[in-house]
Amino acid sequence: MAIDSTVMHNFHFGVGFLKSLLEGIDDAKMAHQPRPGMNHPAWITGHLVTAMEFTAKLAGGSYKAPEGWSDLFGTNSTPSDDASKYPDKAALLAELDKAVAAVAPSLESVEPEALSAQMPDEGFRKIMPTVGDGLTFLMNGHIAMHVGQLSAWRRACGMPPLF
Repeated sequence: MAIDSTVMHNFHFGVGFLKSLLEGIDDAKMAHQPRPGMNHPAWITGHLVTAMEFTAKLAGGSYKAPEGWSDLFGTNSTPSDDASKYPDKAALLAELDKAVAAVAPSLESVEPEALSAQMPDEGFRKIMPTVGDGLTFLMNGHIAMHVGQLSAWRRACGMPPLF
């Protein structure tokens, strides 16, 4: 198995859809939580950026999220409605573009035998036993899950769906 063009297409589509959902949201609303604890646009975007670091590592590439982003957006972080804690929307989107540009070539060139290797992260291995399982999830399922959260956030804020 190798990462094929359909998986890559869905990876780029998911990132593009995220960007479409962010259109019309100004900086003042990026950390708004219409419901307590709800993942907001700033956290979702930053979280997906930080996930690109692990994605790159699994694919044999390199990408490092900005200093402090792992604490702010990582798996064990908690979104805050304090907008001053977060980079502005332009910075989040610029870093997302940088991450995708760094990660995509590694994904496109990962060797098929690398995909069948055991997931090196022991905790993640319980649900994604191989590198290929993990990469496919990170590229598609993980992005789609958070895009769905952003879509629900938009509706909770009274914004229209995209389709």
